[in-house]
Amino acid sequence: MNKALGFSALFFSALAFGTFGIWIRLLNQEMSIYQQVVLRNGFAFIFAILIVIFTRQLKNINWSKVKKLNLFFYILLVPLAVIAYNVAMLNTKIALATFAFYVGTILTGWVVGIFFFHEKLNAEKWISLTLVLIGIALFAFPFTNRSINLGLIAGVISGVLDGSANGFRKDLSGKISKVVLVSLTAVGGVLISGFMMSYFNQSLSYLGSISTTAWIIGGLFGALLVIVNYLLLVGFKNFDLGLGSIVLSLELFFALIFGAMVFGEYPTGMEIAGGVFILLANIVPNVKMIFLSLRLKSKKLAVVEPQ
Repeated sequence: MNKALGFSALFFSALAFGTFGIWIRLLNQEMSIYQQVVLRNGFAFIFAILIVIFTRQLKNINWSKVKKLNLFFYILLVPLAVIAYNVAMLNTKIALATFAFYVGTILTGWVVGIFFFHEKLNAEKWISLTLVLIGIALFAFPFTNRSINLGLIAGVISGVLDGSANGFRKDLSGKISKVVLVSLTAVGGVLISGFMMSYFNQSLSYLGSISTTAWIIGGLFGALLVIVNYLLLVGFKNFDLGLGSIVLSLELFFALIFGAMVFGEYPTGMEIAGGVFILLANIVPNVKMIFLSLRLKSKKLAVVEPQ
């Protein structure tokens, strides 16, 4: 049942990720990439630290068992991946930016899973990997010289950073309170984005001029970051790293839906076909788990007739 829990956590993370392009573009109307990362990570930190304080999570951590270097890289990679993802979203179509991201994160996740967590490959995994790569390739079709732009490159970089961060998520989850890890990534996001703001001569004075709508979106985005980062920690603790990155690729499918609903970016036939392949890539390796879950539910729903 732990595998089912991990799959569910990653599935809902993918659903939430599918909305990120919307929030990024809405905030971009009033602030820069780094300014909006500071805003939403600031909210995320406030929400996470309040949870840490009220639940007294810091008392339950045995810091001697924590690999400090792994924790440092985790805190560093997560916000860097987010910043690169923002750059991708603002410089190309949502579908293409997300495609580039998952080229990076899926391949990185499989490499990290095999070489660092000794995850074994089988026929189902190879089929799933083939299907998802076909799916994401269809998103970029037709791939021309115009497709190679800042958004595409930033998306791939973001994916590599995020795939690496997922490896650290898998390692650290269970060793440190998940809420503490979420709050630390929020701190990392604020510090790194703040440094980038300073480098580009941007100040925090923008906070006094943004609209109430932007504050609300920033708060909602911050809360969503807390929830998603928590779900990712739960997901990768209980699920295969390579297959987990494929589950998260469902974001492509959800991004198509949200992109069409909000921005009128209606999917092409190739993008729809790509979404179908990604769905199949997630079904193939999880057929046994799906049938087992249905079987358990049917047993629970079975009514024992009175004698």
